Amino acid sequence: MGSSPFTRTEFMFYVLLTMFAGVGAGWLLRKWKPVKYSGAAVTVVIWLLLFLMGAEIGADRELVRNLSSLGLQALVFAAAGICGSVAASVILYRLLSRKGRSGSGDAGGEGRR
Repeated sequence: MGSSPFTRTEFMFYVLLTMFAGVGAGWLLRKWKPVKYSGAAVTVVIWLLLFLMGAEIGADRELVRNLSSLGLQALVFAAAGICGSVAASVILYRLLSRKGRSGSGDAGGEGRR
């Protein structure tokens, strides 16, 4: 956050308040045609944010100097996150499919012809 005039709690409050205000505005304006095309604008803004984040990282000499060790850490964390997500998905799938077989006998439309 850098030199923000807000504490972390205040900052998160304003982030959430802004998000919920956007949800409310979207709901109120849902029938207005330009709102239906806001996805393209969001995509452009995300690409712009990614570019600016890359520019900020590139301008930080210490970060660029330590990029190899940070990159390895990022790779390990990403791999661990992916493995954990896959493991949780497999466990959840097995638990839910077991409940479906022992339930009403027609889980998810199986057995229909």
